[in-house]
Amino acid sequence: MKRVLLLLPALAVAALALNWALARPSHDRAWRAEYARLPEVERLSDRVRLRNVRNWDYAPDGTPRARDWIDVEIDPAKLTGTYFLMEPFGSVDAIAHTMLAFAFEDGSAYVASIEARREEDESYDAVKAAVLPVFEYMFVWTTERDMYGNSEFVAGDALYMYELNLPPDQQRAVLDAMLAGTADLAARPRFYNTLFSNCTNVLARTINDVNKGAVPFHMAWYLPGYADEFLFERGFLKRAGGFARTRDAAHISPLVRAAYGESDPVAFSRALRDALQIR
Repeated sequence: MKRVLLLLPALAVAALALNWALARPSHDRAWRAEYARLPEVERLSDRVRLRNVRNWDYAPDGTPRARDWIDVEIDPAKLTGTYFLMEPFGSVDAIAHTMLAFAFEDGSAYVASIEARREEDESYDAVKAAVLPVFEYMFVWTTERDMYGNSEFVAGDALYMYELNLPPDQQRAVLDAMLAGTADLAARPRFYNTLFSNCTNVLARTINDVNKGAVPFHMAWYLPGYADEFLFERGFLKRAGGFARTRDAAHISPLVRAAYGESDPVAFSRALRDALQIR
C-alpha cells in the first residue's frame, strides 16, 4: 500500500503529461465573439496588411454597442512609438495582463495582446490552465480605443501605458516580432498555459526569436504583475523620475474615459497622447 501511495504523484504527473501529449490545439472551435476572428498578416512590398483587427465600441456598462473588425495597412518605417501596457487585476500584486501598443505617424495605434482564446460559455480558469490544455491562445490585435475601452468599461481594471526606451530600429524589430508571431500562430495553433505560455512570456519569447536575449529571463515571465518594474530596472522604459513616479505617470485609465467620446480610433489615440503630453 505504501508503495502505491508513493507512486501516486508520479502517476499523476504521467497522466498530465499524457494529456498534453494527446491533446491537439485547433483554430476550429465555437469561439466567443471577441475571439471569433484570427488576425492574418500579409507582407506587402514595404507595408504589412493586418486583417481582423478588432475595433469594438463599448457602452459605459461594458455592453458592446458595435462589433466591428477592420483591415489595416502598417508601414513599419512610420512607427513613432512602442508602448508596454500593464493591466493589474485581482488582489495579488503578481497578477496582471501585459500587452504592447504601436503608434504611427498618421495617429493610428494598434495593440497586440496574447490571450487565452475561450469558447462560447467558457470562462477563464488560471489554475486549470496551468495543468491542463483547456485553452488555445491567440494574438489579439485591436485599435487602442477597443482595448483600452475594454479595460475601462468591461473589465474595470486600472491600465498603465509605458513608452519603451528603445531606438527606432529596435522598436521596428519588436513590431516585426509581433507580426511574425501572429502569422506563425495562425499557421500552427498552440495551447495556452498560465505559467509557460502566458501573455508575458509569449511576448518575451517572440521578441527573443527576432533579437536573441533582448528580454532576459526574470520571474516576471511567470508573475506578470512585476513586469513593469523589471523593465524599468533594465532601462527599457522611459522614466519620469523613480519607479513610483513613472508608474503614476503611466496610469491612463482617467484619460481613456475622457478620450472615449472620440468615436474614430485614430482621433481617440491622438486625444489620448495629447492628454499625456499636457498632464
